[in-house]
Amino acid sequence: ASFWLGAPRDAQWWQTWFTRYRAFAINYADLAAQTGAQTLILGGDWVQPAMPGGMLAGGIPSNVPADAEAQWRAIIADVRTHFKGQVFWAMPFTPSVVATPLNFLQDVDGIYLLWAAPVSTNQTATKADYANEAGRLLDNEVAPLASVLNKPLILAVNYPSAAGAANGCVPDGAGKCLDLSSLNRPNADITAASLNMQTQADVYEAILTAINTRSWVSGFISRGYYIPAALQDKSSSIHSKPAADILWYWFPRLLGKVQ
Repeated sequence: ASFWLGAPRDAQWWQTWFTRYRAFAINYADLAAQTGAQTLILGGDWVQPAMPGGMLAGGIPSNVPADAEAQWRAIIADVRTHFKGQVFWAMPFTPSVVATPLNFLQDVDGIYLLWAAPVSTNQTATKADYANEAGRLLDNEVAPLASVLNKPLILAVNYPSAAGAANGCVPDGAGKCLDLSSLNRPNADITAASLNMQTQADVYEAILTAINTRSWVSGFISRGYYIPAALQDKSSSIHSKPAADILWYWFPRLLGKVQ
């Protein structure tokens, strides 16, 4: 957010930004081709200010150029000349603020939906309550998007193992909510947040229960997985946490290998 707010964002600056992003994307398209990757994911919440009608933090217009959509379509076309696998677009999901599908999304092969949505507003909610709310959000706000685009949609989930994760707000001790990324390594531990690995596991189980009856959800990703080490911390990584056992149980069943 500070990068975008501090940038000039005039016409020359934007042209340079798109030129450099294209080089960035082509570099990874080449790398994906060399390593035999099946899918390359572009986009993400970090480039939202560069979307048509882009906004900065606080609702400030980003002054993105009028040809932004054409710029993105050109980047995607260039990527496809370097990489023959699937190209997915990562976009954030914010309840009640699902943006109208952009035309250039017709140029990608699928949507990688960045999901950290609150599944409860009640501190005493159960796993069944979590599952019902996840199902409601999927049916009311995500299904229309998937229907309009008519492309595979992967749910890319991110919940920390901290109290408040299910409600979408891990308290910072000063009456506000922490940025979830601040709980990840190598950041120092934030003592104001309370460790709660069971809540993370319950939310994972609830969401997997919800998508199990919705065949239009094409896949499930656990974001923030920290490969180098098993962390018993408040981060989003499920490595060696109870949520990992939930995935161990669900994945073969979602794939149809186990009944």
